[in-house]
Amino acid sequence: MHVAEPDRVEHDGVTMLRYRFGPAEGTPFVLVHGIGCGLAAWLRLVPLLARHGPVHVVELPGFGRAPTPRRVLSVEEHAALVVRLLASIGRPVVLVGHSMGTQIVLEAALRVPRDVERLVAIGAVTDPAERTAAWQGLRLAQDVLGETPGANRAVFSQYLRCGPRRYLATLPSMLRYDAEGAAARARVPILLLRGARDPICRRPWARRLAARLPVGLLVEVPGAVHNVQHTHPRAVASAILTAVPRPRP
Repeated sequence: MHVAEPDRVEHDGVTMLRYRFGPAEGTPFVLVHGIGCGLAAWLRLVPLLARHGPVHVVELPGFGRAPTPRRVLSVEEHAALVVRLLASIGRPVVLVGHSMGTQIVLEAALRVPRDVERLVAIGAVTDPAERTAAWQGLRLAQDVLGETPGANRAVFSQYLRCGPRRYLATLPSMLRYDAEGAAARARVPILLLRGARDPICRRPWARRLAARLPVGLLVEVPGAVHNVQHTHPRAVASAILTAVPRPRP
């Protein structure tokens, strides 16, 4: 797949990159990666979505090829960059986040609900019972054991690019963010998507999170773990395109 040079999205002295794929017409998809990752996290999913509309993939400051800012950004500051991008697109989007990216898209949707047609949270974090670096390290190790070799290569090559200092400095904001509270306040339909064997977004917490959504749906992909968009891209694309979140009773 050809990857053109990205656009730069500037806000408050920091730079995010935006890669474009697919046609100009149709409902846009905006994809936001998790901690330590970048464009490579989405490369198997992008062609499937690009058949249906324009796809915008971001690389947050300090991740992927995006310039590293002098300061470490919080979830909320990352969300402000996504909000800037949504304003430039000019029509409602399907906003998709993976892992820490689910927090960023939730926060962005709280700020500009009119710019979001629906939201997709893949492998949501962080379970309030496990908001420590030790717990997350354990869950990451469990996930590595369940991922395919190709998925592990893709993830760890991105971790090496961002470096342990940026990863660890960003982690506290991810651990602090109240995803359940944000989900309860959301005014857009939300699809929660997880691998059925995901040890990071575990089923009990995913169900609690789903129960907080005013309009939502939880979908599980059999046999998958945390990087489900890489290992099961067709199932993920099908859910994004066809699953319909429902109002909570």
